[in-house]
Parts: sequence; structure tokens; C-alpha cells
Amino acid sequence: MQLGISKSVSKKQKESALIMRKQTKIAAVVSAAALLALGASMTSFAASKGTWMMVDGEWYCYDKNGDAYTNVFCSSNGKEYYVGDDGQLVRSEWVDYDGSYYFVNSSGAKITNDWRLTTPYDDDTADEEWYYFKSNGKRAENEKITYKGKTYFFDSEGTMLTGWVQKNGDEYEEGEADITEDTDGYTYYCDETGARLEKAWVETWAPEVDDEDADTDDLHWYYLKSSGVVQTGKASNINGQTYFFGVNGQMLTGWVAKTDSNYEMIWEDDADTDGTYGDSLSSSALAGADVYFCDEEDGHMKKNKWVKLWNNVDFGENDDDNDKYWFYLEKSGKVYVPSMNDASAMDVVKYSFIDGEGESFGEIFEAKNNGNSVKAIEKKINGKTYLFDANGQMISKFVKDEATGLMYYYGGSDDGVMEEGSVSIADDSGETYRFYFSSSTDADEFYYDGAGVNGNKNGKLYENGFLIKAKNDKYETYDVEIAGDTCTFIINQSGSIQSSTKEYEEDDEVLIDATNATFNSTKGAKKNSVTGLN
Repeated sequence: MQLGISKSVSKKQKESALIMRKQTKIAAVVSAAALLALGASMTSFAASKGTWMMVDGEWYCYDKNGDAYTNVFCSSNGKEYYVGDDGQLVRSEWVDYDGSYYFVNSSGAKITNDWRLTTPYDDDTADEEWYYFKSNGKRAENEKITYKGKTYFFDSEGTMLTGWVQKNGDEYEEGEADITEDTDGYTYYCDETGARLEKAWVETWAPEVDDEDADTDDLHWYYLKSSGVVQTGKASNINGQTYFFGVNGQMLTGWVAKTDSNYEMIWEDDADTDGTYGDSLSSSALAGADVYFCDEEDGHMKKNKWVKLWNNVDFGENDDDNDKYWFYLEKSGKVYVPSMNDASAMDVVKYSFIDGEGESFGEIFEAKNNGNSVKAIEKKINGKTYLFDANGQMISKFVKDEATGLMYYYGGSDDGVMEEGSVSIADDSGETYRFYFSSSTDADEFYYDGAGVNGNKNGKLYENGFLIKAKNDKYETYDVEIAGDTCTFIINQSGSIQSSTKEYEEDDEVLIDATNATFNSTKGAKKNSVTGLN
């Protein structure tokens, strides 16, 4: 502002008035046109112009009649300055003029296109807030402003908003409502500088949570889209990853299901802070739902891989005493949960291989879960066969098909691949024993792909896939049920099947008299079974 300079003005003021070459009592005329008379209707501060003079160290603006203006903006070199009730230039204060609020700086110039940190209008005792004054000098109110490429929001009092910001009708206000309620669908988050977050994450409390009452359990991650609006539902490409968000924008972790049109976390949670269901994946409540698993830390949807987890009912408790299970996540991210309406579904009983030295099936294998059967379906993954129950849990180790009575082995607890061919398996004591599981299907000979062989395989005798050996004598007979027939075999202590018509002796003692016996010549499992022993 190029006003006349007195000895009392600051160095800054002197520098801003370099064109004034002489210090005089009367200021130079800075406007060629006269201002409108005070009694005239003033619709714009820009129309206010006058002649400035310094009197007793204070600046005044005079009209052409020599009268000082009051409570009006006067202009000087394209800038506007306000004179108050006493006609004196106002500095570093709020100005209430023509129904709007302005702010003048230390030189008295009206602030335009700029910020000011100050106490609210007419309340010097309140905390300082940030305000923005537009190109016309009016403070921004109930609107958003773009400044240097960033968006800012202001409430009805002109205060810049930070944290949660919600649009309710024509007003922007500090977020206090549930994101799905009374917000016209517009909920934003602004950082501590007031800038709206866009394509960015924030960990904070929900808008309706009072910060003073909040604790860490109330903290959630939110993602703000390019529009600044809170993301809900499914987001397929956030830095190359897929995420799920609840109806109120909280990022979901752990077990997640799409029910109706919404996504929800689906585990039992005694604290009732996160999980919403206590139903298993096979329950009617989740029938037909798309189920996913999202990383417990960063929330991204896992896909096309195996994960070892507590099931969804036990997950929220994270009880170390609970068993974890293997689940398979398909390329889409969906947890594989088989439909037991499929014709290939089987009823199976789980078994434990307890003692390879046992004399009978019941001594070698022990039925689990009191011998109760579970529904199961086989699935090929990357060319290998696995078995899953109705909850999508991989079944491992020994199972017996109730319909056929055949035994299968689906690897160890961390493997699960259906075994074929000759396999060594340890019993509960850690001792290993030989098994054989068919690699092809021949129903006539009672061979089924993956099933433990019953009968002859490569000259050895197997029952439920377990290699049968003579235990007490050099030669012994052993009965195996094959295709509904009880077939008798002569075996030695290596499990090899004998097929000679002779007396089988040990230490000159006849153990088995097969001199008049007939050996089955049929290929396959029954081959070398014997009848007509003396």
C-alpha cells in the first residue's frame, strides 16, 4: 500500500512505499476517482476509492468533500483497506462488512487468496484456527476450496476442518455420524494440514466415536478413493492388491464373506468387536456366500495359495489349543468350500495309524471322532488330488470311504496330497511301515485310484494298503476281503505271497500243507489266493 510515510511507520512500510520520495504530513493521492458518498448504496467494496491522509500518526480515507469515510473499504493501487467506526485504518483484525467476514493484515490490506491462522471472529479467547479468504476477500464458509492442487473444507463458521468431514445438505461439518447415515454419501478425511486425503490410507477411529472415549480396539484402517470419498465394498486394485471394506468403510481382515450386497467379517468373537458370525462355512447362514481370507496385518486379499488357519468359528479367539487347518484360496481369492450336493461327495471316517505291530485292523488303526463320518470331496489342484470337508478344511492322513470300505491316505498334516504307489508311513510311535496305494482304477479287481490295496500287488500282500507280513512263523496264512470274497494267502515274513503246492516248513515242522491246494491264477488283487489247504 503506497500511503504517505511518517517517521513512526515501520521499515516494511517504508519499503512498500518507495515511490513516495518525500515525507510530508499529508499523503499523496493514491486514487484518481472519488468514492461514493457514505449515504449512497454500496454494493461492492471495489467501488470504494478515496484520498488517504495521515493525521496524528493514523491513516484516514477522505471523500471529495473532505469527509472521512467510516466502516467501509477504500482502495489503493488495487488493494482494499478498511476504515472503522472512527475512520481510522484497521490492521490485523477481522472485518464484518456487508454480511460477510474478511481479514486485514498488518498493513491494513484485505487478505485475498490466502490463509490466516487466528482466533475466531469476535472471540479472542478461543483457540486459533485456520481460515481461507477467497479472491473477493470473503472467508470460505460451508464449501470446499482447491488450493495448490489440494482440497480443503470449511464449516459454517469458516473454520478449516481436519479429520473426518461430512457433507450434510449444503453444509460441511466435522464428522460425527455413522458413514452410512445423514451424510448424503459424502464422508472425507483431511489430514492435520486440512488437505483431503485421496488415494490414501488412514488408521483412525470411526467418525461417530468420541476421541476421548476411544481406545486401540476402536482403530480401523480406511481407504480414501481418488474422489476423497471413503471406500466401501470391494476395491480390486489398490497398489495391485484387492481389499474389502465394510458398509462403514473399515478395512476387513481375516475371514470375510459377501452376504447380500455387503462384505462382513465372519468369525466368532466373544468381545463382539469384529466378528459377526459364529456359523461354520457350511452353515445355512453362509450358504452360497463368497468367502475370502484377508491378511491379518495389511488386509490384502490372499489368492491362489494355501493358508493354514483356525477355522472361522475359532479364528476370533486365536486359541493356541485349537487346531489349525489348511484351506485353499482360488485364483479369484474365494476360499474353496465344496458343495456336498455334488455326486462325488463321499462319507469318510478319519483314522489314525497307531501301531504297525498290531495283529488286526483295529489294533493298527484307530477311528477318530468316535467313528463318525464326515462329508468330503476330492479336488485336483495343480495336478494333485486333495480331500476337503464341507467347511473347506483339507483332510489329511488316513480316511476310509464308508461306501466302499477302502482306505486312502492324503499325506501328512502339512501335505494332504493323495498318495499313490509304494509309501513309507510312520505310526504314532514313529516307526515306519510300508503301504501301497493304487495308481489306477480296476473295479473288477477292486483297485481304485488312490485306494489302499487289498490283496496282491507285485507279489506282496496288502490290507487297506498296509503290508501284511508273517509275524510269528516263517510262513503264515492271512485272510483278506476282496470284492465281497474272503481270500486266503500264504505269506512269509517279508510279506511275499507264496504260490507253490507244497508243505511250508520251519525247523522240520510243517506250518502249512498246500500240497493239494489250488492257487488263483486271476490277475490282480486275488492272484495267488489259495483254496484247498490241508
